[in-house]
Amino acid sequence: MPDFFLNTTVQAGLSVLVLCILIAAGFYLVSSYRDYNANDGETVYETLANLKEMHLRGEISEEEYRTIQATTQRQLADRMQNDPSTPAGGEGTKA
Repeated sequence: MPDFFLNTTVQAGLSVLVLCILIAAGFYLVSSYRDYNANDGETVYETLANLKEMHLRGEISEEEYRTIQATTQRQLADRMQNDPSTPAGGEGTKA
């Protein structure tokens, strides 16, 4: 039996098997991390609330505030029009 593992063909096969297992584990870790980050974004309403806070603190001007707000609302309306499965009001929609 110990002679079986000394065969170079068997060693190569085992090496490929270990490599495939490591690659599969790597893909699993990366995909679980990406899913975690994808669900971590802000909704449109949180983004608009943060935008308003920035405006109130004076970090952005009235013109910048209105421009960004209009653009964000237009994108939300387009997204809701193109995707009928979006809930009413666009809740849960990521910015």
